[in-house]
Amino acid sequence: MLSRELARLNTARSSGRPDRGAVSGLLIGLACVVLGGGAAAVALIAVVTATGPDDSGAVLNGPQQPVSPTEIIRYGG
Repeated sequence: MLSRELARLNTARSSGRPDRGAVSGLLIGLACVVLGGGAAAVALIAVVTATGPDDSGAVLNGPQQPVSPTEIIRYGG
């Protein structure tokens, strides 16, 4: 299918020159699809393999009694 399309695009026009604009456009389009798909695959792998922070230490060593947020976060001084 692709070879037929490239052959059709490479056929000589009335001036005897191949339609290079169509061929280069097709190649640029294919390159964009391949590079975009590769970038999407890399992003997908990064998201799937990412792990969250390990909160087990905070659970074991953190405050045993609830602490008021105003003791930790001081607003306005």
